[in-house]
Amino acid sequence: MKVKLKSNKEKDSVDESKPTVLESGTQGAEDDFDFDQMQMLRTENGNKWNHGTWCKPSCIPITVILTLIVLVVLLPLLEHTNDKLLHTKANGSLYVCTDVCRMQLVESIPEGLDYPDGSPKFPSTYEAWKTLIGLANKSIDIGSFYWTLRGSDVYNHSSAWQGEKIFQQILNSGTQRKLRIRIAQNAPTQQQPNLDTEYLIKRKAAEVSANMDWRSLTQVKELGVLATNCTCLAKDIMKIFTVYWTMGKNNSHIPAHWPDELSTKINIVTPLRVRVNGEYDFKIFLSSSPPPMSPRGRTQDEEAIVKTILRAEKFVHISVMDYFPLMIYSPKLQYWPLIDDALRKAAIEHKVSIKLLISWWNHSRPAEDHFLHSLQSLSGSYKGVDIQVRRFIVPSTEDQAKIPFGRVNHNKYMVTDNTAYIGTSNWSGDYFVNTAGIGFVLEDPEYERNGTEETIRTQLASIFERDWNSRYAVDLKDP
Repeated sequence: MKVKLKSNKEKDSVDESKPTVLESGTQGAEDDFDFDQMQMLRTENGNKWNHGTWCKPSCIPITVILTLIVLVVLLPLLEHTNDKLLHTKANGSLYVCTDVCRMQLVESIPEGLDYPDGSPKFPSTYEAWKTLIGLANKSIDIGSFYWTLRGSDVYNHSSAWQGEKIFQQILNSGTQRKLRIRIAQNAPTQQQPNLDTEYLIKRKAAEVSANMDWRSLTQVKELGVLATNCTCLAKDIMKIFTVYWTMGKNNSHIPAHWPDELSTKINIVTPLRVRVNGEYDFKIFLSSSPPPMSPRGRTQDEEAIVKTILRAEKFVHISVMDYFPLMIYSPKLQYWPLIDDALRKAAIEHKVSIKLLISWWNHSRPAEDHFLHSLQSLSGSYKGVDIQVRRFIVPSTEDQAKIPFGRVNHNKYMVTDNTAYIGTSNWSGDYFVNTAGIGFVLEDPEYERNGTEETIRTQLASIFERDWNSRYAVDLKDP
């Protein structure tokens, strides 16, 4: 089935030489629908970007909550305010943000997933969304895979109350507070008909060009970053949102060159220097995928991941739902070893300790274990080579097990001894080559890495250690 997104009447200066629409994907029997099995960007003859390409910006995960600064989920963009960002060079390699940004990690911890007293604990995604919506003065821009905020959308359950409240808050923001609300979402499918956004349109509460899901608040383990008072970052992520919004219009096209106003100077080479929480200056940039939807200057998501791995000096800790060195959604299975090679190189050549915490749930593919065993088998092959793998299992009661596509660790992050990376993509090649996704990369100040100071990076490291050492993390099964 091939469908188009709803459009609005705005016009953007994009090249219309390459017609693109959004198409729903298909999977084989073993690929039960999962909220992250995106509609891949592909042509009818393969994954080539040319005339007749089918475009699907869909990998903003189940609640988009990675939220990349929660921005991708709910972004009160502080309007297109006065230019608070002074793009002045510092030491010839950084751009300086003059805002005093506030940032904090946020989590969704599924009901029934309990940790011992004293374990790291952070504000909830629900509270973060409420905060962002409440802070908006003029506009809210939302990019997501799909919308199922109300219990009636998927499965009526008592734990849907948080999603119901967020939906009502968004509705009131559009109808009562008269905020401009724009939603860039994936094309609706039978599995995700996007009844929520259709209702918002009928009530004239929003424009829709989505994955907002109540399960991501109470039944799925998620992680994101909440950023407020950070116009410099909001403006940069707004450029990514504008790409999605543009591609959501009828008869939209991927241009040969995106407009200059969507290009960025903030990337892995020239990151943004940001004062966070009034204490430390961090180097921050946003990455994106796939290449055809990344305007000039934007670092590619897989490059951000690979270079973060190779720049680690002591450890690399990874928590993702899926890990495959393959293109698993392409018509023909393909080997895609970029990240896998980087991990092996870091462990063997740099003697960096590697830990992978990979989800295990009803929709995990058994073949994944073979690739994880392949990595772990290198541990001890030479002195100093250390690669460990565990599976994270979210337990379910009989009642919780009835909730479709719930009870899973949906995190997608990596933390090293110097950098934190939080992304929206599972780690298989399709997500970086054919699917729209973004990453948030924060590097700690060099003079603080060996201290006792608490930063976003050290907090992320503490979350990983909490989960790795919990009763929910189990060793790989013997092959």
